[in-house]
Amino acid sequence: MTVTPLDLNLLHRLLDVPGHEEAYRLVRRAQQTSGTLAQLVVSLAVGEGTEAGTGSRDLLERARSRAARYAELRAALAHCPGIRTVKGPSLAGHYPTGVRRPVGDLDLVAPDEEQLWRAAVTLCSLGGVPAELSLFVAAGRPHVMLAVLWPSPDPLMEEEIRVELCTAAFSGDFAAVPVRPELPARQVLADLLSVAEERFQRAFHAKDAVDLLMLLDSGALRPTVVAEAADTYRLAPELVELLDLLSTAVDHPGAEPLRQALTVPAATETARRAAVPRPPHEPGRSVDARLEAGQPVWGMPLTRVARPGEKCVLDHRDHLTLARTPVGDFLLVAGELVDPDLYATALAAATDQEAGA
Repeated sequence: MTVTPLDLNLLHRLLDVPGHEEAYRLVRRAQQTSGTLAQLVVSLAVGEGTEAGTGSRDLLERARSRAARYAELRAALAHCPGIRTVKGPSLAGHYPTGVRRPVGDLDLVAPDEEQLWRAAVTLCSLGGVPAELSLFVAAGRPHVMLAVLWPSPDPLMEEEIRVELCTAAFSGDFAAVPVRPELPARQVLADLLSVAEERFQRAFHAKDAVDLLMLLDSGALRPTVVAEAADTYRLAPELVELLDLLSTAVDHPGAEPLRQALTVPAATETARRAAVPRPPHEPGRSVDARLEAGQPVWGMPLTRVARPGEKCVLDHRDHLTLARTPVGDFLLVAGELVDPDLYATALAAATDQEAGA
């Protein structure tokens, strides 16, 4: 049962827009905050009686169409055991009817490499392009992150369709917060902790606070259970920060019990992180050295080819490290700057390999 109304007044507070300002100002602030947050503002404004013009209707239709496309892609992966979706669709189910949770990308967690590559081959067979690859090792186990993209339906107005697959549920910061490969069994905890994990990529904003509000309103969050999971997955400080953000806009009756339950695990985790030595910054470290040190390396796409049933194999030659995967070949790199001649050499090597295959 809903406890706190999700309305424009709440978003005025979360987005720090004075209450006397029109909804247009909320939309503009939302656009400045996140590429998809305006979907939520517009759907709420329309639901509260604002007449939708052509631009608003188009925005909501594009969001609906994007969500439907992701539902189709999820259905196409039904043959991949253990693939789990986090955040997007399941969190949207907690929102009131007619309110659009912002639709960005689709996050999928695979139980192992075999299922990740099986899913990736399927997505690529549906027109997806394997565009971004990351590899890292944690506790002796190799992990893969792969982003598969489709062209944007409207490249001037929205980003490409994007599915991110990873064999690790939570990758942390590759320093004080380690990789945690498994998701909690309960979907509500998997979603909540996945929202908290976003803090390692960016600052929290209004969408994250609303996600937490919807979960609190659902009654599905038991403070002791959440605190135990946050302690296990080392995300208690992030959940406290998210509670702080929500509390600037609303005094939710479920917030304080959850905050109290998180007090000890948050303090313990904060102290633990402070005691972990920071890894030295070594810009010249090689691909192999980074992998051995538990740091990620990145893949630049070279060729696209379907190799169903195969594994990811690293091919070392001269000064190159190629990742030959079931969906194509990538040049593995240790940093953002890559010598164009090195890339050209890698592309030639990958192309020659394919020609000789």
